[in-house]
Amino acid sequence: MSDPELRKYPGTTPEERTYFTPYSAFDIPADLRELSGRYDVNATARRVRNFRYAEEWTMMMLGGWMATVPEIPVKTGIAKITWESAQAADTLGKRLPELRCGRKQVEASEVANEGFAGFVQAVTEPEDPDLTVEKLAGVFDVLKPHLIEVYEDTIRSTDQIADAPTIEILEDIVRKTRRHVAWGQEVLDRLCDTDAKRERRRLRKAELLDQLRACGGVTGEGIDRAPTVN
Repeated sequence: MSDPELRKYPGTTPEERTYFTPYSAFDIPADLRELSGRYDVNATARRVRNFRYAEEWTMMMLGGWMATVPEIPVKTGIAKITWESAQAADTLGKRLPELRCGRKQVEASEVANEGFAGFVQAVTEPEDPDLTVEKLAGVFDVLKPHLIEVYEDTIRSTDQIADAPTIEILEDIVRKTRRHVAWGQEVLDRLCDTDAKRERRRLRKAELLDQLRACGGVTGEGIDRAPTVN
C-alpha cells in the first residue's frame, strides 16, 4: 500500500503498521456561533448579579413560607424548589469572578432598581396560613415565568462563544425553573377549586404584573409582555 495520500500508524514490526486517510481541520464541522453579542462583560456581570438577587430572594421567600403553608404536598414541593433556587444563586455567584467584575462585587447580588426590590417585597407579603393561593400565584404565575423569559432572552442575545459559561448556567436554571412553574401552576389549579379562589388568584397576578411592568423587571430594562411559560 504505497498511496501517498495514506499515512501509517507505526507498530512494533512492519506487519503491525496500519494505514489511515489523513484529515485536516477543515473537515471538522464549522462552529456556526458568532463571536459577538448584545452584552459586554460588564453588562453580563450586572445581569448575573440581578439574576442572583432574584434567586436569593426566591430561596428565602419559599424557605420562610414552609412554616406557614398548611398543605403538606405544597410544603414538600416548596422544599425542593427552595433548594434548587439556592443552587441557582450559588452557581450564578461563582460565575461572577470569571466576569472580572471586581473583588468587591464577586459576592454581591444587585437589585436593578428600587422598584424591583419593592416588587419582590410585595411577592413575599402573604404570611397567613390561609393565603397559600396568594403566595404561590406571586411566585409561579408572575416571578418565575418572568425570570424564564429574561434568562432565555439573555441566552439568545449574549456572546455565544465568549459567554458560553453563562449560557450553560442559564440553560440549566431555565430547565429546572420550567419544572418549578409547571408544578406551581398545577398546584394552583387544584387549590383554586371555587370561583372565589380563582378570582383571588387572578387579582393577585394582575396586581403583581402591573408592579413588575412598572419597575422594568429583574434587569430594569423593561418587559414587552406578560410572562408566559409554554
